[in-house]
Amino acid sequence: MIREQYESLKTGNDLRKVLIALKQEMKLEEAREEFLELLQGDYRVLTDLLKHEEPKVRGNAALVLGRLKKEEFASPIYEAYGREEKLFIKSNYLSALAELDCPEYLPQLRERLKELEAVKPGVEEEKHIREELKILRSLVGREEPLKKHTFQGYDETYELILTTGKQYQQATAEQIKNGDTVILKSGVRVVTSHIRPILAIPTYREMLFPLNLKRLEPNPKLAAKALAESNLLELLDKAHKASDSYCFRLGIHSRMPLNKRSDFVKKCGFALEQETGRRLYNSASDYEVEIRLMEGREGSFLPLVKLYTFQEDRFAYRKRAVAASIRPEQAALIAYLARPYLAEQAQILDPFCGVGTMLLERDRICPARVMYGIDTFGEAIDGAWENARLAGKQVNYIHRDFFTFQHGYLFDEIITNMPDRGKKSREEHDLFYRKFFEKAEEVLTDSGRMILYSNEKNYIKKQLRLRKKFTLLKEYSMDEKGMYSLFIIEKRN
Repeated sequence: MIREQYESLKTGNDLRKVLIALKQEMKLEEAREEFLELLQGDYRVLTDLLKHEEPKVRGNAALVLGRLKKEEFASPIYEAYGREEKLFIKSNYLSALAELDCPEYLPQLRERLKELEAVKPGVEEEKHIREELKILRSLVGREEPLKKHTFQGYDETYELILTTGKQYQQATAEQIKNGDTVILKSGVRVVTSHIRPILAIPTYREMLFPLNLKRLEPNPKLAAKALAESNLLELLDKAHKASDSYCFRLGIHSRMPLNKRSDFVKKCGFALEQETGRRLYNSASDYEVEIRLMEGREGSFLPLVKLYTFQEDRFAYRKRAVAASIRPEQAALIAYLARPYLAEQAQILDPFCGVGTMLLERDRICPARVMYGIDTFGEAIDGAWENARLAGKQVNYIHRDFFTFQHGYLFDEIITNMPDRGKKSREEHDLFYRKFFEKAEEVLTDSGRMILYSNEKNYIKKQLRLRKKFTLLKEYSMDEKGMYSLFIIEKRN
């Protein structure tokens, strides 16, 4: 295939089609080597195309040259970029340069960046200017990255929203000792000058900062103007004791179709850069601020700000996770709700421990004497050992099936996130729960307790009906849809 494409290039047949195919092929190392061998050091079949009369041929030729990753191509690509008059092609040359090491062109690229940042493009030009700016910033940023900020404003007063879901807002509100709180539909609103203790509360999902705007119109340029005129920059400067530029991303939670949502984000982000005089730089990946727009019923947006500049310590131990891992704030909420039923200095077992989050969050709220974790997934056990080490906790993790587990003494408590059904049939999962309760009865002390988080409440209630040695002490519905539940169960003689 590569040879056929090479021959087509030499004859000039279907150039656009051939270059697009080559561009895809050049992602593979073997294909690049084969193509370079065919070229035998004579690259004119490609470099000459940088002057072709058709813009898309020029642009695709540049992209192929870039993916060949030979530094000698930087000069012809940059020269072609400089003489290109078609805006919609210029970003192709920059994408090609991004594949190469070309610091010698940094001064010129920096000047072009400044030039474009001063431009107020028309409607037809805006898309192409945005794309060129995006790649220029990436190229310049490789050598001159923007300053990263760290949250510094711990002595300031803030209005915050701690998101929690719709059922257990009070569990988070109870842990706020300094600040005025209001329970919201899906969280807690707080006004406080003591933000450090709030950063340590483990049961909320996210900390968001509302702006002094009640609503934004669903028009990207009007929304950008309103954001720029809000207290957004004031908040960022207060939080970081700074007055320079910040990298942000715009997130939008909306009923818009995906393509319209994406278009809104691009246009609004670009307009916000202009409206703030480049105090805010739009960056989809390397950002430190998220401006989140939440669509209301009437179609307007509520703006909220999330900062990624905090020293996040509440789950600092959790460096390892697997696909089935429970969210740490959910594990913390489970432990908080179960607190009245937990005993200090107990001997604890998690028979499906994953990376150990349930055990560590349980120990945070009520210190255990001994902790054991079991799992059949070796990668999870490896992660659990590392997480426990980072948490400074001693946990005995065992790579084993719970149903074959034997131990020299009984446990006071089982706490676990019960495994999802996966590909098991209903009959197989029913058998699984029967075996679990049998094994739990075997390894628990008299009056031992189980804290079970599960999305299979019918199987649990069936076993509670069949097994008189177990009594349900408390049941919590853990999500708005009623899918997950928390059961506090006691073993009795």
